[in-house]
Amino acid sequence: MAILRDINNLTFDQLFDFVEESLTATEIDKKITQKILEAERDWRTSFDTLDGFISTLEKAVGGKITKSSLKKLARHYEQNVSQNAWELESISYLIELFELTKEKELRNIVTELNKKIK
Repeated sequence: MAILRDINNLTFDQLFDFVEESLTATEIDKKITQKILEAERDWRTSFDTLDGFISTLEKAVGGKITKSSLKKLARHYEQNVSQNAWELESISYLIELFELTKEKELRNIVTELNKKIK
């Protein structure tokens, strides 16, 4: 896991620049990046790096971030929508990521994205 953390230490500024300035990014790569940016913006706390955001999500889901673990987390947050509305919106963006790629884990999506950005 430590190796992934070192590889995936992208900042949100780098993600934003990738969407705005990359001439080589595919439309899918840009959509994935935008969904990640939107998800982070809607989370209650802000993060400097993508790894910080993913680590927080891993703690919240209790392990790997998959489509099913995010849906389970959303059901938990739905028990108190008024207090968790922002997190629910964030989770909805993340769930959409899995419809844009064949990957089953968020860290794998980020690893592939990182290769294209750096």
